[in-house]
Amino acid sequence: LGRRFLVGLHPGASYGPAKRWLPERFANLADRLVAALQADVLIFGSADEKPLAEAIAQQMEHTPKIAAGGTTLRQLMALLARCDLVVTNDSGPMHLAAALGLPLVAVFGSTNEHATGPLSPRARVVKHQVECSPCGLRECPIDFRCMTGVTVDHVHRTALEVVKGAAT
Repeated sequence: LGRRFLVGLHPGASYGPAKRWLPERFANLADRLVAALQADVLIFGSADEKPLAEAIAQQMEHTPKIAAGGTTLRQLMALLARCDLVVTNDSGPMHLAAALGLPLVAVFGSTNEHATGPLSPRARVVKHQVECSPCGLRECPIDFRCMTGVTVDHVHRTALEVVKGAAT
């Protein structure tokens, strides 16, 4: 009796919108990972991020489980530990997943991945390099190009590479 592959998503970042990849891209990525990995999806987040998790779920073809707003730190750690892959923004849960040694893809925008990136050999950072990044700003005064430039294809490809590396 095996269990299905579990993908954990953390689409939030309390620092501000400049650290958040687009919700519709998280939704599209999740559906692609469900198809590619025959996976279930679990969306994490704080109580303030529950509407974001619900918006992503509504945009998905598949039905994810939502744990946003309903977990203690201890429960979050236990749920993360069950994940076979975690895709997240630069956030606290990213660091928890890295500390657990989970296969991890972290999407970075306005922050410096060398200063605040995940410290794990099983983690990969996806970033769209632009002339103004890393700016460290909470909100983009221009056009959010560091995040809008991160494509679903790039994150999906990186996620599959991380999973393949975890299996070897």
